[in-house]
Amino acid sequence: MHLLEEENVTRIGIVACEKIMDRMCLGCLKCFKSAEDGGGMFMNYESARIMFITSCGGCPGFVINKVGMMLREAKYYGAEIDVIHIGTCIKSAVEVGKCPININELKAKLEEKFKKPVVIGTHPYPP
Repeated sequence: MHLLEEENVTRIGIVACEKIMDRMCLGCLKCFKSAEDGGGMFMNYESARIMFITSCGGCPGFVINKVGMMLREAKYYGAEIDVIHIGTCIKSAVEVGKCPININELKAKLEEKFKKPVVIGTHPYPP
């Protein structure tokens, strides 16, 4: 069975902090590992598969545009995304680095625009 046809697999897209992720960072590896193990915010899924990780677009951010592009591409390849996660790195950037993103507002905008549930957080490992 093809991975996109597996039953009970939640297909996930993640928005990560551009400044923290730095192309492909250890934090991204934490997201993949946590999804595989069912840890952190992935514990609510029977099985989770990360289909994409995209950055916020940098400050001031272009999150909506970037997520829209990723969702269109995923759909084109037959990988409809079920849930969008706002990465733990964005939470850390807001709390520690004074990132200007309002996470709750971003969550509401993503849910309204793309009609998909949005979860704040990814892995349980320290940033």
